[in-house]
Amino acid sequence: MSFLENLKEFFSIAQQTNYNFTEIFAQTPNGVYSVAAVLAVILLIVIFLIRRSVKISSTVKLVSQIQNASTYDDYNSKLTKLATELPKRGKKVAESMNLQKNDILQKELELLKDFNIKDKIDRYKQISSQYALISQNSKKYHIDEFTAYYDDNSKKLLDENLFAEIEEYSLNSLYTLDDVENVNSIVAYSQTRDNTAEILRPMIDTVNKFSFGFNLELFKFTMALTKEKSGLVYENCNEKLKTALTSENEKVSDVILTYMLENDLKEDVYSYITNLKSKVYLQDAYYNFFGKTEDIDLDLAFVANETQIENDYANYTDSKITNNWRDLGLIKHIIESPRVLETIGHISYRSVLERIENLEKDEETNKAISEALDTARRAESIALEAKEIARQK
Repeated sequence: MSFLENLKEFFSIAQQTNYNFTEIFAQTPNGVYSVAAVLAVILLIVIFLIRRSVKISSTVKLVSQIQNASTYDDYNSKLTKLATELPKRGKKVAESMNLQKNDILQKELELLKDFNIKDKIDRYKQISSQYALISQNSKKYHIDEFTAYYDDNSKKLLDENLFAEIEEYSLNSLYTLDDVENVNSIVAYSQTRDNTAEILRPMIDTVNKFSFGFNLELFKFTMALTKEKSGLVYENCNEKLKTALTSENEKVSDVILTYMLENDLKEDVYSYITNLKSKVYLQDAYYNFFGKTEDIDLDLAFVANETQIENDYANYTDSKITNNWRDLGLIKHIIESPRVLETIGHISYRSVLERIENLEKDEETNKAISEALDTARRAESIALEAKEIARQK
């Protein structure tokens, strides 16, 4: 018999036996099994409906709980759950979220306010993505206001809120080494957007208000930037720094010059001093740097500058040569440097050349003597070995 026939037979016999289960089972066991199957299905449906109702209630409750989140991680966890549960929990959840959508958004903005800009960028992107998912998952419920709200705000969170956060940071930052990581994060984010230049403009405009020739922290910041990670900010800052060091009429502070000398940037300092045309700035640098260290190239950079200032180049150069007259390499380096001839005069220059020639002759003579001595020593050694061999025979 079919399933339905088994059911009919069960109820027919049940009425005849006054629902005596033993007699019913004896006469129609298949009918009993069919009824049991129906009851099992009904039970499963009831359990499913109860569980679904519980989950819906739990999700609706979560909509209210998200507003009580005390940390961003707690908020994000709840928002993520809402986004994924929304398409499975029915229209009631969507309606509850729609009623509280503004409060949910304000809570998010409140929790984000104390993060640094790098973390804000990451978290705004996370929430924007969740809002876009909520909008997509809500379309099946045809609540246009709800769907449009989350779609619009998924864009506004980045285009307006995060843009404003970046702008505020850019306008108020001091741009020290501590800012490099944040700046690189902003640059990386801007490169994912269509308005890269617009995002970076407040930062670049603010940086350019500072003095690249006087602000040591800005100098360190600039040196820490990389083309790969810092993009347009790297290009702007390095161009401004290059201008300060090569303008020939712009002052670079002694603090920055000292830092450069101590950090493998000596050649840039030499070039700056050699080409500086401002008498005031060159004179100031002369008083603070010339003859103050053992760096002969720094001193020669001043000598190479044609700008006329009060100086003691001639005596200093002559003293260096006199005190190191046996150091042929150093003397040749000094005498071959720019404007040394003009500084010490032709007579002194010729005298130094003669001294160099004599030193070179002495070197050659000493070399010949040394070679002769080495040859003699080798000959003596060979003779001794020969004598020893002859004795043994």
